[in-house]
Amino acid sequence: MSVLSWDKPEQIMSTEDWKSISADCAPPGVYTSNMSWADMKKWKAKLIKGKYTRVEIRKTAGSQILIIVSLPGQATRSEKSWTHKDPIDVGQSDNVRMSMNGPSDFTYQQIEELQQAVSEAKTVLEALGKKTL
Repeated sequence: MSVLSWDKPEQIMSTEDWKSISADCAPPGVYTSNMSWADMKKWKAKLIKGKYTRVEIRKTAGSQILIIVSLPGQATRSEKSWTHKDPIDVGQSDNVRMSMNGPSDFTYQQIEELQQAVSEAKTVLEALGKKTL
């Protein structure tokens, strides 16, 4: 059984209402999910094609989590340094990048699902790579 959900979540409020949300003392652009609680709890996946093909997985587990899965040799981030004015690709051998907006809480089952979600994303990327060869 797959843990990844590839369906686009349905919005629970209009885009105009969603954009008007702000938080006290927060910088402009504070992020608030615009989906149902049931959708936030899913392992939502999205295939991103382009220069660096990857799968982005999102879930809420105490905080909002973003997991980026890529194949070896693909860059999932860029860095600025004092010697380079513009961001430069840092192609790396890392395959999974996670970011969160605070602490996350997982049950043992959810940790197993996280591992399965990453494995499923890797399988999709490998299958896509074989089709393009």
